[in-house]
Amino acid sequence: MSNQQNAKAGQVLTYTKRELAGFLTGLAGQNIIYNIIATGLAFYFQSVIFIPVAAYTAIFAIARVWDAVNDPMMGTIVDKTKTKWGKCKPYLLFVPAVIMVTTILPFINSMYAEPINKYYVQLANDTSLAAEYDEALLQEAFSYEDKDNPELNGDYILVPVNGTWELEKDESGNFLIDETGNMKKNDAVIYKVTEEANGEKAYTLVTDKTEGLTLVQKFQEEKGIEKKTGAKAVITIAWAAFSYILWGMTYTIGDIPLWGVTSLMTESQEDRAKALTLARAVANVGMIGTLFTIIAPSFNGMFMAKGIDQAHALRFSYITLAVVMTVFASILFQVAGLSVKEKVAAKSEKTYSIKENFQIMFGNRPFRQILISGILRSPIQLLAIVAMTLVMYYFFNNDIGATLMVDGALNVSLVLKIVILVVGLFGGMIGFPLCVPNLIQKFEKKKLYNFFSLIGAIPFALIFIFYMLSKGDVLTWGGMIVLSVLFFMAAAAMGSLNVLQSVMIADCVDYEEYNNGTRPDGVFFSGQSFITKLSAGIATLISGAVYGFVGFSDSKITLLNNALIAGEDFKKYNPFQLGGAEVGKFAAAMFFLISIPPAIGMVLAAIPTLKYALTDKEHTRILDELNAKRAAQQKNK
Repeated sequence: MSNQQNAKAGQVLTYTKRELAGFLTGLAGQNIIYNIIATGLAFYFQSVIFIPVAAYTAIFAIARVWDAVNDPMMGTIVDKTKTKWGKCKPYLLFVPAVIMVTTILPFINSMYAEPINKYYVQLANDTSLAAEYDEALLQEAFSYEDKDNPELNGDYILVPVNGTWELEKDESGNFLIDETGNMKKNDAVIYKVTEEANGEKAYTLVTDKTEGLTLVQKFQEEKGIEKKTGAKAVITIAWAAFSYILWGMTYTIGDIPLWGVTSLMTESQEDRAKALTLARAVANVGMIGTLFTIIAPSFNGMFMAKGIDQAHALRFSYITLAVVMTVFASILFQVAGLSVKEKVAAKSEKTYSIKENFQIMFGNRPFRQILISGILRSPIQLLAIVAMTLVMYYFFNNDIGATLMVDGALNVSLVLKIVILVVGLFGGMIGFPLCVPNLIQKFEKKKLYNFFSLIGAIPFALIFIFYMLSKGDVLTWGGMIVLSVLFFMAAAAMGSLNVLQSVMIADCVDYEEYNNGTRPDGVFFSGQSFITKLSAGIATLISGAVYGFVGFSDSKITLLNNALIAGEDFKKYNPFQLGGAEVGKFAAAMFFLISIPPAIGMVLAAIPTLKYALTDKEHTRILDELNAKRAAQQKNK
């Protein structure tokens, strides 16, 4: 029986299992693409092609401001779309291929600063090799100046142990590879240059490993990198800005219809809740895109075997993986366009301009309450922003290989502890929200939303409290079990709120159609996209403020990394007293960021919805009348 026949028969129109599976497949692909950009591009700009931090930070800030206008504008365009397929499906058919191209474009950029292979050096393990040095090699002088580290300030020189600055190559002219698979560096030692009373220069060998590593880093920053200037520099930064903003615009064109179509796939409130619940779960599966940054360097050897130096090999590795993962994800994304069908074919009685749609968004009281609530909950995005940094430093001491492999054997204990934590986090984020459709049938959506907002604040807050009670060391069997439970509870609340937010936005679309004769699926779901992007921006500002307060930036990170290489433990690095225990300042800052601000955000998020304007009883009445009206329209055709 066709949709039209079903409508005439008085049956509620809804999606098939195949259509739902296709929609979810497309959503998984779209979220892989999002996470490639969200977690990988900033690192690529900063640490692979060396765009100045001020430049790429400005690019991201400008993009967030533009999103505030662009997202509702795109939503308006979607709502004005009228085709034989509907208003969302056309975009899902044709936009994935465009997004595939625009996702790759930001990575196809030249290097703002290119390393000079001649100065690709590392600190020699055996400084006794430098007992005698060749005066002819004392040409590369550099200065170190840091107000936060004054004991190192002064003039230095680097001397290559092998007596030459040239890097070793094999018979084919390719750079030699070391046992780790990386290009072989020159071993060097460092002398501090001072002037004696008689005017002669004195050279003192630097033997402290941490100091030596810091000075080598400074030398490479001064001597080992050639920065672009003039037009070339402008072009590189301009391309980064243009390509990223273009990606954001095209992604929005695909994102709004993908979520908006959920309110058009079915007339059933229960089926809509089910689709949105599964959609939120699958969106989290798309987090495999966050592995992009970690996986990319594994391609290095393939390019270095062709004689390409390590810096450029790393760039090619990221480009290669960006292409591979994006093409794969785009194919999945395309499945949604080929599968979904719009079953709710109500025609809007009115059409609105972009300005009027902005007014509709903020004039619709229940939608306005959800929008404000979502913005107040912005700090929960810190979990995604800080998580990778926390895992790399706290659990792996910024060296995954050395931490996982102890004396040539896998550190099974650490692996199992990480698994316990991951099971708790993803079990809460993906597993528990699957119960939300059943909960919606038993409890008022407003009550569930406020309950998860308020109760979810508790486990978030307890994460930092437990960290303090553990005296900064949660990496024990008991500690990881407790932390896993807390993350499960926090993630369960967060995941459930994400589902409820999407369901309640869909309800607001029905509310607007009932009251004003227009169905703004695109505009309202652009609000969801806007919340996500603005939340990420606010969370970034919070993390930046906290990191700035504890000094986790610039040269301090270089000092930290060097100290970890020299054998220090991140958990106790830069110690201070917290709750009667001595803990590492940077570690405490990271645990604070994933705990206290999210807890505060969860509490604040409940304030706008305590008196939520659209009850379930009222929405059921509205939906029944709308479905009856649509059935009557179909019957009269």
